[in-house]
Amino acid sequence: MKYLIVLFLVFKQLSYAQEFTIKNDGNHYKIHEILSQYIQQKSISGNEKVAGEWLKNVCQQNGLYITQMGDANGNYNFSASIRPLSENLPNIIFLNHIDVVPVGDSSKWSYPPFSGMIMDGRVWGRGAFDNKGAAIVQLASVIQAARHFKDKELPLNVTFLAVSCEETQCQGGVNYVINNHFNELNPSVVIGEGPPGLKGILETDTSLTLFGISIAHKRPFWLKLELELPTSGHGSVTPLSYSNKGMVIALSKVVSEDQPIEFIEANTQLLKALGKLENGIKSSALKHPHTFKGLLVPKLRERPEVFSLMSNTVTLTSLQSETNTVNLIPSKTTALLDCRLLPNTNRDEFLANFKKSLDNDSIKVSVMYETPPMQPSSDTTNFYKAIHQAIHTNYPGAEIIPVMMPSFNDVGLFRSKGVTCYSSFPILLDSHHVNSIKHIHNYDEFIPIKHLITGKNTYDEFVRILMKVN
Repeated sequence: MKYLIVLFLVFKQLSYAQEFTIKNDGNHYKIHEILSQYIQQKSISGNEKVAGEWLKNVCQQNGLYITQMGDANGNYNFSASIRPLSENLPNIIFLNHIDVVPVGDSSKWSYPPFSGMIMDGRVWGRGAFDNKGAAIVQLASVIQAARHFKDKELPLNVTFLAVSCEETQCQGGVNYVINNHFNELNPSVVIGEGPPGLKGILETDTSLTLFGISIAHKRPFWLKLELELPTSGHGSVTPLSYSNKGMVIALSKVVSEDQPIEFIEANTQLLKALGKLENGIKSSALKHPHTFKGLLVPKLRERPEVFSLMSNTVTLTSLQSETNTVNLIPSKTTALLDCRLLPNTNRDEFLANFKKSLDNDSIKVSVMYETPPMQPSSDTTNFYKAIHQAIHTNYPGAEIIPVMMPSFNDVGLFRSKGVTCYSSFPILLDSHHVNSIKHIHNYDEFIPIKHLITGKNTYDEFVRILMKVN
């Protein structure tokens, strides 16, 4: 009998999952079908309005309260809430971005990049994972909350916030929203895009499922270097000094320099959590990183994705001169560097040390873009505990740990305002689908259909826990 009950509950959950629909154009669509439609709305950064209007219309048709938060110069932002923002309830905000990166060489795609093709249990297309897939999962959960709590008095509002230009960090997206609508949004917690669950990344137990909840980000600190020397001429006669040579010599000192490791609370917390899941000397080293620094650092340097969490990083992303003629020596050379700073790093000290390492006063260094300082969010809040519990409920047996992200997204701008923020995408990528991460910002981006419902159910549980109403 016990097994029949379990089977019934599983069947009921599956049936519910299959039956959940989102209204659009007078019709009802399953989550993966509405995601397919969303992908078809082209929204490369700077051209978000059409897709934004489409998405806003979906929100309106499903009973959410809309507040327009910017519509100019191609940028497009709006909020969609289960209660009007005028009620001034503390807000659970699900943050997502409308824009996607360019498709690159479309001939390399198995399916047209804006087709939203549904094939082989996947939805294909630009933005399928980043960020339209996550957005539709969030939206489905907000719609579910609106339906479930329709006639109930609530302690919290729930808002789906869609913004422009996250991929380019322009001023018209979340920056505009924060500067003009922060008090109106009244955020208690912001949930943004983050890491999915993964299997097979631990050495001790390769079958273990691991979910990370991001509690911190590294800060973008983008630099532009310019060197101009009056030594242009014909390439057959090499000057003692010229701009390309001077820039390369200076950059070689910076790029080849091993940035020192800094064990701070945000990354040691991650190491210690991983240490509890490993065995032997590796477990001891991870749980006591300061004691085993000599052993640990060389191993960390072998894993760039992990080492990047332990250090400020400097990456040369562009090196250009004013000519591409092979026999012409240019007078000016420009380099772009993507620097990422740990939360505790003083930007002025970092910049001073960077210039010292260049050892060339003729190079002009300017800051292209940076974000304000931001402190990590605690992993002891009720919001963190609710996410933890929700993931564990929908993925029994999974290990869930706090992490710091080497990349940056719009959540960090709310964090810089003192708002509690977490980033996670509660879907599990098994061995068949883990390659989907490699296709983010690349050709053949896709997301597995079967995980969309479980992701929605996880967000549903997160909201239910915080509402504390039936």
